[in-house]
Amino acid sequence: MADYFEKVLMEAETNYYLETYRLTSENFVGMDGPPWEINKFTLKGGKQHGVELVEIDNGCMSVLIVPSRGMGILEACTDEVSLGWNSRVRQVVHPSFVDQTARGGLGWLSGFNEMMCRCGLAFHGAPGEDMVPSNTGAEKKVDLTLHGTIANSPASYLCVDVQLEPPYELSVTGRVYDTQMFGPSYRLTSTVSTTPGASEFRVDDMIENLNATPSEMELLYHCNFGPPLLGEGARVLAPVKFACPRDARAKEGMDQWETYGPPDVDFTEQVYFLRLHGDANDRTVVALVDPQEQMAASIRFSTTELPAFTIWKNTMAEADGYVTGLEPGTDYPNSRSFERDKGRVAQLPAGGSCNISLVFGVASGAEQVAALRDEISRLAEGKERRVSPEVDPEYCPA
Repeated sequence: MADYFEKVLMEAETNYYLETYRLTSENFVGMDGPPWEINKFTLKGGKQHGVELVEIDNGCMSVLIVPSRGMGILEACTDEVSLGWNSRVRQVVHPSFVDQTARGGLGWLSGFNEMMCRCGLAFHGAPGEDMVPSNTGAEKKVDLTLHGTIANSPASYLCVDVQLEPPYELSVTGRVYDTQMFGPSYRLTSTVSTTPGASEFRVDDMIENLNATPSEMELLYHCNFGPPLLGEGARVLAPVKFACPRDARAKEGMDQWETYGPPDVDFTEQVYFLRLHGDANDRTVVALVDPQEQMAASIRFSTTELPAFTIWKNTMAEADGYVTGLEPGTDYPNSRSFERDKGRVAQLPAGGSCNISLVFGVASGAEQVAALRDEISRLAEGKERRVSPEVDPEYCPA
């Protein structure tokens, strides 16, 4: 078993906290390979005041983690490309400034600007009514807000680990509590890791049900990409088993649901629901390829852990947030009541847990992009592919 160097940066239970921290390859004698560094720092001023960031720079790729916002990923950059987008939300907003009940339950959007943020854990998707047990045990009608609360829950534990022998894995682990009295309570333990010189990073999540009774759990990874990957002629590559439009608006674009147009000030979002093929181990991969087919971002995950896949197309004006979302999930971002009726809301047993892993990568140059395209094609080769031009009532309430 490999030896590791570990440094705790924050532990709320013991009131331990480091506002800044820096660790580099130069701190380790005899460590070969590209130089790397890990930096923790805290933002000041405006709505970002107090937000913590941890940057892992492996010498090829830099990954910015936001412990203050549910261990989301703000952006990931190589010398060739930046993965992320230009949201109208310019600052990294502290959760204390996000009122999720605002705008009829759409207040979550006032903090939304990450490359990857989680939606959940008790619920995600569109705002809507649902029935939940009250403190008296009786059923009570409540209004659920957009995309749940985990993205606005700060980590209470944070540590850095460095593997002391090849491949010298670099990792940051955070624990985030999404809890309440008389309701679902979860602990998310998330580890973001990479290796020196790699053009990819990995996210390993464990979600634990802290209650002594079973709890419903929904989780969606909102992975967002803008220019330079997104542009007129950019394309989603996916081993499609089934695809359909979410609603009448998405149906209008079914003839080009896999491709993207230029920024359009009058564009209204279009959403598509998919099922994907995987390999013998149920691992799959999707990608966004730039218009020149010289760069691509990929996401690898398990169709067992994350059986639902959503494409969010939001090609409005660049000033308003020209972006697309590639979104693996446990289910689809409909209301929880609809997803429950369709049997897609997961149940975690009392004290139970589930594990989910994703790998985010960059393909650079025509040769690597072609290899990624071939890999995705092979996953679907000779297998069922059904693209419905109509809204499917099994997947969509509209």
